Amino acid sequence: MKIDKRITPPAASKVSSAKGKSTGKAAASASGGSDSLTLTESSTRIRSLESQLASVDVTDAGKVESVKAALANGTFAVDAEVVADRLIDHTKETLRKRPRKK
Repeated sequence: MKIDKRITPPAASKVSSAKGKSTGKAAASASGGSDSLTLTESSTRIRSLESQLASVDVTDAGKVESVKAALANGTFAVDAEVVADRLIDHTKETLRKRPRKK
């Protein structure tokens, strides 16, 4: 099981329509078939940073090579207790994030 630690930016389709108060001009343009969305400078900066973080490689190349060498040599040992603990932690986190049924 692989746990991906990269941050994925939200899809652009999630912000396709603007909600909230609208002025007469905005209402007129909305009836014309096109919506308008203006992002603040901070939200634009956040989106930029999210896209930059998504492209960052979080892999430790040295560790990957040492595991490859250990597998090739037959000296790689799996600590079942550590694997079980991390699997339990991951499951707990997933259950916490899951929406509750009412």
